[in-house]
Amino acid sequence: MACLRAQYQGTPSRWPRPAVDTGKAWQEWGPVPDVPAPANAGEQARRTLGQALFFDPGLSNKGRVACASCHQADKSFGDGRALSVGEDRLMGRRRAQPLFAAPFADQLFWDGRAPSLQAQAKDSIRNPFEMNNTLAAALAHARAQPQYRDWMQAAYGHADISEDEMVDAIASFVRTIRPPVTLADAAIAGNTGQLNDQQLLGMHLFRTKARCMNCHSGPLLTDNAFHDLGLSFYSRRNQDLGRFEATRDKADLGKFRTPSLRGVAHAGPWMHNGLFASLPGLIRLYNAGMGTVPGDPAQDPYVPPKSPHIRALELDAAEIDALVEWLKIL
Repeated sequence: MACLRAQYQGTPSRWPRPAVDTGKAWQEWGPVPDVPAPANAGEQARRTLGQALFFDPGLSNKGRVACASCHQADKSFGDGRALSVGEDRLMGRRRAQPLFAAPFADQLFWDGRAPSLQAQAKDSIRNPFEMNNTLAAALAHARAQPQYRDWMQAAYGHADISEDEMVDAIASFVRTIRPPVTLADAAIAGNTGQLNDQQLLGMHLFRTKARCMNCHSGPLLTDNAFHDLGLSFYSRRNQDLGRFEATRDKADLGKFRTPSLRGVAHAGPWMHNGLFASLPGLIRLYNAGMGTVPGDPAQDPYVPPKSPHIRALELDAAEIDALVEWLKIL
């Protein structure tokens, strides 16, 4: 362990290079960027208005579901459900994706169908399995709230804001969402001495034998890209072909957006469909190389091919435990 501690002195730029597949783009770890100071009073008003709208169930059809219903701060801005539940208790096909990476992503939702935070807000308001409303009705509710009028005036120069301005305010608030500072941040800042032996080993395995850095690099621990992990349930009852359903491009079959691992211990259940109720169970499946490809692409061109970054890892039980301990402090 003394040898391992010697390797991880200082900041990540001085650490051993992580194990990343040839040709795979990655970023070294670093601090999460701070929330920029508001450029002017209008920007601060947009954030304040957006926060109020984010927590307002009145934007939904029956006044029961807010953005915050599925994005709760104590659950890493997820909702703790395997599958999210919207208006009239209708259950969607996927779990709510935590929002820590959202301020830095240009393709949102698990399938990347929204090109901006504004588009994401519009989609959620209109989605029958989420807020089940029209933008016009949501806007009418927002305009009718007297406590919002001053913020609207300060934010946009008029109190009768538009639909686009309403979702712009929500986006302005979401851009301020950041993960809490954790023990992992201390390590990334150069204080690896604060980690116990098991946490340090877990960090080392994350960067090497466990191959996590192929998809979970950079300050937010995500490449914000799309990968097929073999969990599309192709040709089965719970089939979900991920990004392909948004693009109809066969190159996207079975692919889902990589989530940030910041706050991952509080973001369960895990994967796009909430399939895993525990981190050890999830890591054990990664250790086995996930599932098998559900067919022969030569016979069926719609068989989702598993990502080449997914391989059996040969972690032993102690290594799995150490990796989980590292995940707990992200």
